[in-house]
Amino acid sequence: MKIKPFKTSDVSSIALNILLYGHAGSGKTTQIGKMYDRYGKGLVLSGEGGLTSISDKEIDYLPFYSFDHPVDKKVHPNGYSFMDIMGYIRSPEFAEQGYKWIAVDSITELSRRAFMEAQAENPDKNNNFKPYQIYTQKLDPLIGDLRDLPMHTLVTALAAEETDDNGQTHFYPMLHQKSKQKKYAGDFDLVCGMVTKTAEVDGKVSLKRYLICDQVHGWHGKNRDPHRRIKAVETVSDVTELVERLRSPITKGIAA
Repeated sequence: MKIKPFKTSDVSSIALNILLYGHAGSGKTTQIGKMYDRYGKGLVLSGEGGLTSISDKEIDYLPFYSFDHPVDKKVHPNGYSFMDIMGYIRSPEFAEQGYKWIAVDSITELSRRAFMEAQAENPDKNNNFKPYQIYTQKLDPLIGDLRDLPMHTLVTALAAEETDDNGQTHFYPMLHQKSKQKKYAGDFDLVCGMVTKTAEVDGKVSLKRYLICDQVHGWHGKNRDPHRRIKAVETVSDVTELVERLRSPITKGIAA
């Protein structure tokens, strides 16, 4: 077998992983529509059913109602477990569909279902730590699987608030078990907190959205951009603009 190395500078062909988190109504699901507008055909793995904001677009989606437990088809005749859908994504049938990206809406709901099922699987109800072990065994490999997909992956999450000993409020992606909130962020190329602010101009109230892509005002964004093409606080309303900046070739003269 002949092996040909890739070039790290050739990022235009690299699939990126994006995590968007924010409070309810901050516009996370709307960004799924932006993925469709720029990249075309994609698939949404929906656990919240809140797709009204992108109902004006013809985007494929599959609803999940469990992590890996069987779904009651009498209650949800068209529903799947998340792992059922992941099995489909790994199949030749999926590869033939020509999808350019997938979105998970949301990992907050997915982690909640995973922990509920871990509790149900716990053989020793007196062992309060066992459900967390089962939960970790479920979720840790899945995050790696999502990261390694050969296409852009957008994952949404609600924001969890935490106050430290100095009274500073921090905002992290909401996942069951606090240690996961920080750990899983490391698997993404771009982590953005979505913040909305209202402003009144000439008697009219307008809504402004910001993407926080670094450690700012208690939000814990991050980006893998040594060339500083991504600002700590971005005023763009389209996350795919940031994706394209990260994918754009580096020209000479840009400081590392």
